[in-house]
Amino acid sequence: MADATLARSDDASRNEELRASDIAALCGLIGGADHYCMKVEREQSRSFYGFKSIYQKSYDALCEGHLKLLQAIPDGSDRDIVILAGHASLMADQIQTADVTDRAFIARLVEGVQAALISISGSIGNRFPEQVEEVATLWPELGQSIRNDMTVARQMISEMEGR
Repeated sequence: MADATLARSDDASRNEELRASDIAALCGLIGGADHYCMKVEREQSRSFYGFKSIYQKSYDALCEGHLKLLQAIPDGSDRDIVILAGHASLMADQIQTADVTDRAFIARLVEGVQAALISISGSIGNRFPEQVEEVATLWPELGQSIRNDMTVARQMISEMEGR
């Protein structure tokens, strides 16, 4: 009988490879939270106050999750960049239909979309620096903006790795 206390070194690396990136994991959780929130929203039409309370708490948590995902840094994988770009687009669309009385949330949403776009631009620029130089020959200001995004993305990654 094998000793269950013995650790296999290859298991640890295999588990790391199978583990979803932070962005993919958060994306999955937000998707589940969104589904849950919609389900609770349908139930809140009942007269029992508990449904409304659960809806409000789950909605607040869902909004906070959306904002945190916008501030995530891609790990370099194409999937992370696609998730972040798609989410930024989805949230930018929400700005047009957002409740204008909640200006603080709208400001955080706009700030989050901007952070996501900087992260996306910087991540792609860091992967393809020669294309950034080609862009800079066509439009120097845009090339400089992308280079700035690249610097910010590298700085954010190094700060995350330092934690």
